Amino acid sequence: MRKFPLVDPKKKYDVAVLGWWYGKNYGSILTYYGLNRAIENLGRSVLMVHEPVGYNGYRVQWPDAILSMDFARRTGYEYTKQLHYSELNTLNELAGTFVVGSDQLWNPLIGRVNDDLFLDFVAPDRNRVAYGTSFGNRGTEKFKPSFIAKHSQNLQKFKAISVRENYAVDTARDIFGTKADLVVDPVFLLDQDHYKELAAKASISPEGEYLAVFFLDPTPEKKSTAMAIADKVGLDKILVICNPDEGRKAAQEIWADEPRAELIASDAPENFLRGYQDASYVVTDSFHGTAFSVIFEKPFSSIYNNKRGADRFKNLLSSLGFGDTRRVYESDTVETITKNKNVTRSISFAKARKYITEGRQYSLQWLESALDPSVKSSAALDNGKAVAAAANFPSQSHTLDLDFSANSDIWSIAKGTKGVSLSVGADKDLRGKHVWTDLPEPLTPGTRKRLTIQWAPTTKTKSINVHLRNPESGAFKVIGKASVAESSGNLRTDEFEFSVAEAGLSQVMLGALHFTGPKAGAEVHEISITEVKSKAPAAPAPVVKSDDEIVEGFSKQARRLALHDFESQVRSFSRGRSADSVTGIRARMFFHAHAIEKGLTHSNFRPGFGRIAIPGLAKEMNAWLTRGLGTDDTIVQSSASVMKAYFARNEETNTDVSHFRKLFSDEALEVIANGRVGEGGAFPAANHREDPVETPNDDRAFMDVMYGRRSVREFIDTPVDDAAISAAVQIAMQSPSVCSRQGARVHQFDDPETIKHLLDVQGGFYGFNAPPRLLLVTADLDAFLFAPERNQPFVDGGLFMMSLLLGLTQMELGSCLLNTAMGVEKEQKIRNIVDIPENEVFIAFVAVGNFDKNVLVPRSKRVESDSILKRHA
Repeated sequence: MRKFPLVDPKKKYDVAVLGWWYGKNYGSILTYYGLNRAIENLGRSVLMVHEPVGYNGYRVQWPDAILSMDFARRTGYEYTKQLHYSELNTLNELAGTFVVGSDQLWNPLIGRVNDDLFLDFVAPDRNRVAYGTSFGNRGTEKFKPSFIAKHSQNLQKFKAISVRENYAVDTARDIFGTKADLVVDPVFLLDQDHYKELAAKASISPEGEYLAVFFLDPTPEKKSTAMAIADKVGLDKILVICNPDEGRKAAQEIWADEPRAELIASDAPENFLRGYQDASYVVTDSFHGTAFSVIFEKPFSSIYNNKRGADRFKNLLSSLGFGDTRRVYESDTVETITKNKNVTRSISFAKARKYITEGRQYSLQWLESALDPSVKSSAALDNGKAVAAAANFPSQSHTLDLDFSANSDIWSIAKGTKGVSLSVGADKDLRGKHVWTDLPEPLTPGTRKRLTIQWAPTTKTKSINVHLRNPESGAFKVIGKASVAESSGNLRTDEFEFSVAEAGLSQVMLGALHFTGPKAGAEVHEISITEVKSKAPAAPAPVVKSDDEIVEGFSKQARRLALHDFESQVRSFSRGRSADSVTGIRARMFFHAHAIEKGLTHSNFRPGFGRIAIPGLAKEMNAWLTRGLGTDDTIVQSSASVMKAYFARNEETNTDVSHFRKLFSDEALEVIANGRVGEGGAFPAANHREDPVETPNDDRAFMDVMYGRRSVREFIDTPVDDAAISAAVQIAMQSPSVCSRQGARVHQFDDPETIKHLLDVQGGFYGFNAPPRLLLVTADLDAFLFAPERNQPFVDGGLFMMSLLLGLTQMELGSCLLNTAMGVEKEQKIRNIVDIPENEVFIAFVAVGNFDKNVLVPRSKRVESDSILKRHA
């Protein structure tokens, strides 16, 4: 008999449930609570299966002390510990039916989605059931042929499949060849009284009338919308229910200056329910936050969360009989909220109550039949195999919501009956000032699309670039150009056909730079996006490539990589020059301050120098302080110290530099006056720049460190002192960099699973056990300002990396350099596993750990210096 963690191996269960019940958000927790209790109420025992690991970097070891697991224990779940996916087949010994739950478990755009959620491990004599499972937003372009081929076979083995969105019925039939029935979301399987009993166990007891605000992704704009609603419905108190998934800090920052707002005292599903139960009105950007507004029959307004799937909101509220009447926007103003007749406490729940009651009755009947072993059925359609094999799904056109946002108040956004009016105000610098709206979902790399815009643009420029934007990084890509010189101001339709080259693009963007002249802007009536069909070419017969073909292949790949690097650098340059770029301001401050420092080092000092550098530094310091970014920043303090040294040096020579002093704002002059002496300026070469870090052997000779560095690939179990790695990084910071901009970055990874996945992609550590620590050295493109610096990120990054290796050697840690010479695909795999900003280019991985001094390492013979050094007379 096998041993199962947390489970009595002698006990058998009627049903085992897989899904994201352990997630740190109320939607997942209460979704699976509803399903768990519904199954138990049907007289069946339930085993909850914790997330299997081993698939990819998105599958992690979950902590045990988190609110979802605490809730599971409080409510009496029986559950497994996390198994490796290779052990999942052993669960067949415990349960007769396996159920996947209601979440986006079949959305291929979510990294955690994998084979287990299609029940690939379930034995043929066990039943497979899906309750209310979601494919994500409508649209089928996200399903690649390989995904369809694999999972249509899995889904056709299910006894019964149900979904929670209308359009998912078509997706199951047309893409995967399976029959799917429509059921209600599991939170609706329990009635209001059940949730009230749970809310009675809360640790909070709100008093008086209040507006409950529950934002998964809080922003200042959403806060403004909520405030306007509170004013309109006459509520002076606001209870902020924090997103339990690391959302409390963001909520504290956004609501800190609002005296009417009170953050919920502690995070717990019971407290979430109590906050809703006692509320007078609810504002939320959460799908399940909207659902519970209806369950408790509370007047509500919903901001459709495009990031998490706007189609889900539309489908839910349509089913409940509200349509879009309860919708408000992140971009709403006090004026638009005041005019919105649907923002009111007067609301009828009659249709919603009928839908939930009837839907609950039907869904429970469906679930009872699906779980009954005596009822035989199959989700596979007669033509299922043919449908999946063809994988020839129809083109679908999706119309965007036109809910525009901007990064600058130069843009004015006004909604009208025919669409949205975008106006650009007068400004000398239009660069980097963008406006955008969300696509229905992120685009899938490798697909081909057609974007259609019906609009009336007004501009003096000859053309307007249309972009796609990545909201996470702010990076954007031009997909087409509209020539408008002769038709400016007239209604027109433009189409842009393009291939999706990279992941993460989910917004259509326009730049203010292309809108100039009187009444500059555009009346946007409609934007839609459509998949473009292309026939797959027949696979060519294998041929032996000639030398010329090999050279041509190299040439194409080199060109592709060069274009990729070019586009990355251009995006970073554009971002760095924008008013929003903190990194850009810091880099320019450093650039100008370093130029002044160099002038202060001249033996033949030239009083009053700096006619270019000082105005540049003044501009950047003023911009920094105007934005309220703080004066404790190292670069600000160093720049202030440089100017303090500059003014003092010129005062010694009785040189009038008051014209330079006037360039700095009063706040900047105060920072300069209080600047710490020695933080910047010039000093004797024999002095230390800063106090050296303490090392295990401060007297160790440089030659011993240089000649003692080894590439170590086998490490011992002695725990790594992370302080030693920090010290090595500080040592590496002594490396030179262009204009002292210090663009190197270091990412440290400690989790064994993450390290394994990264090394599997990197491919240079096969045959060795994973190291205790893995570092990734990168260079921040935003720190580099000019096109001729195109190679500088790798030069500076390489200098830093070598110094880091020597620093690790000095700290008596073993290390091994692992190259990042990889193409676009491998690089993207790395970024998918760990969160590395797009503006950082990879320099190298470094394996780190303690080691036995007698371990064997490669000899790696060095060539003679004469073959390296060339002397030129």
